[in-house]
Amino acid sequence: MSRIMEDLAKITNGISFQSYKYSFDSVRTPTPDYDDSPDAIESWAFDGETNSQKKSTDLREHAIELAKARPTPCLQYFLDGSRHVYHVDDISYDARVFPVVAGQVGVACCQRTDGRMKAVPPAMRKLIISLPNKCDQSGRYPEAFRANIRAKLNENPRLKGIGIQLDDVLMYETANPEKGEFQDRGIAVIQDYMIDAEKELVDNLARQGLLSSRAYLVKDGSLEYVPRSNNDRFANLKNFKNSYQYVIGVSKSFNPENCKDGTGKANARAIIELPQFHRTPVARVKVTRIPDIEFGVWYIRLRKFPEQTKTPYDGVIKVVKIMVTDHEIKHGRGYGLNTDDVDMISASLVNERCPTCYGSDLRYANHLYPVYLTESYIKSLYLSKDVFLSLF
Repeated sequence: MSRIMEDLAKITNGISFQSYKYSFDSVRTPTPDYDDSPDAIESWAFDGETNSQKKSTDLREHAIELAKARPTPCLQYFLDGSRHVYHVDDISYDARVFPVVAGQVGVACCQRTDGRMKAVPPAMRKLIISLPNKCDQSGRYPEAFRANIRAKLNENPRLKGIGIQLDDVLMYETANPEKGEFQDRGIAVIQDYMIDAEKELVDNLARQGLLSSRAYLVKDGSLEYVPRSNNDRFANLKNFKNSYQYVIGVSKSFNPENCKDGTGKANARAIIELPQFHRTPVARVKVTRIPDIEFGVWYIRLRKFPEQTKTPYDGVIKVVKIMVTDHEIKHGRGYGLNTDDVDMISASLVNERCPTCYGSDLRYANHLYPVYLTESYIKSLYLSKDVFLSLF
């Protein structure tokens, strides 16, 4: 019974080496997985909210009042995307050898109703293969070529035997050596595929009118989507930013060097010294690679340092909201994100810190429990590594 890579080599006139298969996550040296980079910040100004703040805001009493007064929290939807990527082979075209990358991509949005979580719509789980564009010798009709490969690979008896199929075939560029390693390019197109699925899900919820000031969506991770040079509708955030009016991004991991003082210098110490249940003032931030978009950014400490954390930045989350309305975008005193809304969102996030996932995730101090449940739900849908790799 042939494997996918054997079929692929025949279809594309390549040579498969049946190289060692592995998960990229298991072989790379662990590094801080930041959602942001200090090099990407174009400007950082403390006029991001309507009421000018000179110091941190204590959220404790507000959080208690919200918990008592509002049986239905304003944070109702929780979105997370996940991808597991693997090196599944090396393949040769024109005497050059290229890695083949495959992955499992999952995106889920869970809604909390009466204290219970349910997926809306059903979670997406896709099986993807990322190939070098050299496998398409003519290059004239790339979409048709990809669809043809997908159809032929899905005739593989191994796939049919367990009742699954490849959902998409992607291509990564092999020209321009300065763009980085081929395997990183293969991973990048799978990452973009996942991010586009997240964007589309948010856009659909907004178009249905499900998001509002009483039904915010919390997206796990940054909203700082870098534009891409293609014609896809979701390639540029400015084309559909109105769908993000009631969406916030919450990052468990962030680069503390991105926190600036009034002179624009790094002020990571301000995050460390942030008291428990306090938030920083909202900064108005522009990112160099994302023109025409401004973000409101602030930090909240959920856990007390050092008593409840292992490192100075444990227990702190970064919150990002896209500035959408004219009142938010306009500069000057009294413009920016509404301070009352920021306080409500922040106090609600404080209330989401418990129950937590002690022992189940090393990032427990930074987790919001509904996000953790959504993330766990997605991962439960994946094929095991051994089963997935055996297909190739």
